[in-house]
Amino acid sequence: MASGEVVHQRGAEGVECGGKEGSTSSATSRRRWDLLRSVLLKKEVDLREYADITTRTLADLQLFSKEKIESGDGYVKVRYGVSNACSLTLKQSEEQKLKVKSLSELRTRESDADRTGIVTVWPSEEALGYVCSKRAGAFEGKVVVEVGSGLGLAGLAIAATTKAKLVVLTDGNSDAVSRLRENIALNAAKFGDTVVRAEKLDWSDAGLRTWWDETSVAELGGGVDHVLCADCIYHKELFRPLSGCLDFLLTRDQQRGTECWLMCPNRHGGHSLFLQVLGETAEDVEDSGWTIPPELGDHHHQKTTRESRGLEEASYPRLCVLAKKKEKKKKKHY
Repeated sequence: MASGEVVHQRGAEGVECGGKEGSTSSATSRRRWDLLRSVLLKKEVDLREYADITTRTLADLQLFSKEKIESGDGYVKVRYGVSNACSLTLKQSEEQKLKVKSLSELRTRESDADRTGIVTVWPSEEALGYVCSKRAGAFEGKVVVEVGSGLGLAGLAIAATTKAKLVVLTDGNSDAVSRLRENIALNAAKFGDTVVRAEKLDWSDAGLRTWWDETSVAELGGGVDHVLCADCIYHKELFRPLSGCLDFLLTRDQQRGTECWLMCPNRHGGHSLFLQVLGETAEDVEDSGWTIPPELGDHHHQKTTRESRGLEEASYPRLCVLAKKKEKKKKKHY
């Protein structure tokens, strides 16, 4: 690792741990080792005890109303007011605390994806769910797949507020899939005729092919109309697998105008880096560039309000639409 390189990892409860090598004080270093030791010793980590050595990036966009309605051993149930006529209940980890069995649970590993998505609803997931609920007509009669669903707010918002045909929530972590199924069950009465399922999806080539052969998508329509993805580019190691996954889903049905709505903050230049990798690995996919959707415009431009919520410019979610490149029609020569 080069000298001065900044090390960051999306950790529990919206925390990024890191700093510049050689610039961290010995006291701060000891505190960070205390945090690491707690994880290695399989303790319950209360992140409020380490607020002085971490950079908190999680902020409430206040797009949906939120009400804690139940708490239990390590979890809470939160009611999200998606619209005036609809609310969703999500089971998530207890605020500010996370029980970890090993350090690998906070990191991507070969056998399973990380489990940070089930800790809380990340701002990008809230933003994507909000935009989708405002564009209900786009999903009528459509097949929707969300990758890296976490708690599934965006996909569940579509299932509850639109007339989508099928919504498949996916995640690479087994615990996340179990939590998704719990959240589907909690809200099943609100989906109407929309079929909603949760499935584990491995972004490797073999994993994608196996999933496609076994998934309900093939049963109900044979293709995907919309792909959703929120805050999945927090690790550079994920860029290539994710771009391959999105390329796979966008090009399954050559006749469909499949789109991917990718909502992410620009962590450490991640926007341009991901699109660079996408261009290298998915030559048939084009992007719209990163923009703030009109639905979020009012929130973005209220600078003082945004800053009071602790959301910095680089952390504000932006939308990028991906689609298969349109083939240019060959000119006829007479």
